[in-house]
Amino acid sequence: MFDVLEANNQNKISFSWYLDNNTFDLRQTIAFDSSLYFNNLIIPGSKKYAPFTYLGNMGSPIINDHFFDRTEPNNDFIFSYGYNAYQQPVLERKQFNVKRPHTLLEYSTGGKKKSAEQNLHVIHTQNVNKYFNVGLQYDYYSTKGIYENQLTRNNDFTLFSSYFKDRISAQGTFAYTYIRNNENGGLEDDRFIQDTIMEPDLIPFNLSDASNEFRKRSFAGFVGYDLIVKAIDNDSIPASKRKKSILNAKLIIDANRFSKVYKDAESDSSYYQHFYINTSSTFDSIYLLTYQTTLLVELSQISKFPGIPGLRAWVSNISGSYYYLKPEVFISSNDNERISTNLFGIGAYSKSPYLSYSAAARFYINGYRAADKELFGQMTISPWKSLDMPYVSGEISITDKEPSIFMKEYFSNHYKWDNNFDKESRFRISAKFGADKVKFEAGYNLLHIVNYTYFDTLSLPAQEQNVTVTSAYIQKRFSLGWFNMVGRLIWQASTSEAINLPVLSGFGSIFVQFPVVKNALTVQLGVSGFYRTKFYAYAYNPALGVYYNQKEKEIGNYPFVEAFLNAKWKRTNLFVKVDHLNMGYPDNQYYTALHYPYNPRMLKFGLSWMFYD
Repeated sequence: MFDVLEANNQNKISFSWYLDNNTFDLRQTIAFDSSLYFNNLIIPGSKKYAPFTYLGNMGSPIINDHFFDRTEPNNDFIFSYGYNAYQQPVLERKQFNVKRPHTLLEYSTGGKKKSAEQNLHVIHTQNVNKYFNVGLQYDYYSTKGIYENQLTRNNDFTLFSSYFKDRISAQGTFAYTYIRNNENGGLEDDRFIQDTIMEPDLIPFNLSDASNEFRKRSFAGFVGYDLIVKAIDNDSIPASKRKKSILNAKLIIDANRFSKVYKDAESDSSYYQHFYINTSSTFDSIYLLTYQTTLLVELSQISKFPGIPGLRAWVSNISGSYYYLKPEVFISSNDNERISTNLFGIGAYSKSPYLSYSAAARFYINGYRAADKELFGQMTISPWKSLDMPYVSGEISITDKEPSIFMKEYFSNHYKWDNNFDKESRFRISAKFGADKVKFEAGYNLLHIVNYTYFDTLSLPAQEQNVTVTSAYIQKRFSLGWFNMVGRLIWQASTSEAINLPVLSGFGSIFVQFPVVKNALTVQLGVSGFYRTKFYAYAYNPALGVYYNQKEKEIGNYPFVEAFLNAKWKRTNLFVKVDHLNMGYPDNQYYTALHYPYNPRMLKFGLSWMFYD
């Protein structure tokens, strides 16, 4: 464990870190990004510089087209995976230690008043004293909708705090997410976009009275105590702080409650094939509650000599309950189903300027995840002791996991299943070569999956026995005077139709950056765009809130281009952009998912302002 008050952090205005849930490392990260770099990219996840599938408007569910940019879920609530991009992490929440209060305010809007898109991001953090920090963050994504029944309201609030003093360390986060989105079910006929010119609010869609409501309440954090410490010889640190933790114990808590309600009154709709409960309306309610408690003991790395490890060991209990309407409720009570499992884990880590690595292994002993296994490892080699110079890093993971409980059993008004699935096994390796000084990065990923679990073309869970996914990418920023060019190109391949991916995809931008007022006002002016080759992009199921496979139509080979002007005036960043600049060129096939078109050309603008007091 690092000390947030150690000498090399004392001169920083702000310092930030997060807890890695895989290995339980505390990892340093950038506290605030106040740079001018692509402030015009406002959709969550778009700064990964790879295209994604979503429903065409802000606030709708997102899934990355680059398979290896998709974070593997750490919970069973499959119905909310598409909204992960709009939520802040809880156990892995970024924490701060700041010399003076920091407040970041970001706002953007676009479109006409009756269909406006609005986004708000506020974060405030300050230290009560040099050991104790508190903060809060609020994120709001909303659009009234250009097309019919497209309203979205995404709210995410987190309250966080940390305390590091002497032998005691603690941090915690409370989070509340509330998302309410209308569902239109996609176009009745794609020809209304492709072959005609109509006002967007006149184009017919499949559903007119349907909505999803998602809530998440979470608390996570840890309390740690240094059982054994030793004195260190460092005159740059106050005498009272010249101690290093040798043996540390932590209690880690992670509690989450998920719920989702789907409602519609589509009595005359042919959109759904089945009505198992009511033919005139739908009210599907689902919830999942989980508590995870972990007791961890950590033996610190004795020396920073390359390769000398620190060790960790822990035991965990996961318990909770879940609910969905079951057929037997009509003849008896419908009690919540209980779940429980226990596991133990071991880990090793080492940090040095030349070589850093971290590894963890988890073995599930009993309960609903009995015999599951998770092994994870990562390593970075930096011969020049800095990531600015050439470095190599790699990751490996081996997992054998029970599919989500909701993939195995579920019942609702429109869908039901009862599956006896095998464990899903994954073997993944990733490698990356980069040099931050020249803004270059290249990587390779390989994943083999046995019993891959997914939603088939009928929106029903299925398993594919063997799937291999491979990707490679290259990313570079080129600068010459005022002229700048940024590009990321991704190649992907899959051995099974259970995973459909674009063969080529990427992001590109050309812009000029120049000072208007020296040391005060800097401006960027340029164009940027996302592109993907044609493939069977996902379809979306409103009743389940999930993306599923389709073989009806290939989507892609259409660039989404925007022209932008970014400006930085002291501590304020502004942008103005024309989104979907190329609307109608090279054709009108501007779909982001099956039967879901991208929004028409739109003027958007926004600002971000950092306060230090």
